Amino acid sequence: MSDWIIETKGLEKTYGNKVKTHALKGVSVQIPPGAFCCIVGPSGHGKSTLLQLIGGLDTPTNGRVIIDGTDISTLSDNALSEIRGDKIGFVFQAFNLLENLTAKENILTAMMFGKTSQRAANDRAQELLGMVGLSDKADSKPFELSGGQLQRVAIARALANDPPILLMDEPTGNLDSESEEDVLEYVRDIHKAGKTIVIVTHSRDIANKAELLLEIRDGALHV
Repeated sequence: MSDWIIETKGLEKTYGNKVKTHALKGVSVQIPPGAFCCIVGPSGHGKSTLLQLIGGLDTPTNGRVIIDGTDISTLSDNALSEIRGDKIGFVFQAFNLLENLTAKENILTAMMFGKTSQRAANDRAQELLGMVGLSDKADSKPFELSGGQLQRVAIARALANDPPILLMDEPTGNLDSESEEDVLEYVRDIHKAGKTIVIVTHSRDIANKAELLLEIRDGALHV
């Protein structure tokens, strides 16, 4: 068994044909299970690209991504979707909630293709809303929620299938300082429960709390 739940080896990502943009240049990282990891660096230097490759949302030009012992770099779309559903939860800066669904229904969408019964899924969604302090907002739609509440619903949705890994791309970028602290309090609780958390952030306050700090500059790991 590997010592790492997330590992990349010589990861490269190039965009374009005639004019090439080298978003990542041979990035190798190792993240142990249960780590609280932050990826920092200037805008446009490859942080989000690295997170997307780790999460299987994009494929590398060269190199390997290994998630919990499985090399996902060459998996079929179906196999990759299965890994993402079982192993990885995603939280984005823009929340990515469905506007026509309630908070509870948004969480239920993450369990649509699993083997969970409808009753168990409903119980799980309500449990997760309670975990992020939103039990009373189950029937609220996104336009009825604050930014901090929206991100907490997004976190609950990311945890719907109980993945061991939570990937977060600027999760507090659209929040005021009070809402940011509320969200981070729940993130800390999730980490204490044993989840591996990887956050792309510009916030030094968040980065200072990291157990493992990865700095990306010009597409390379800055040591």
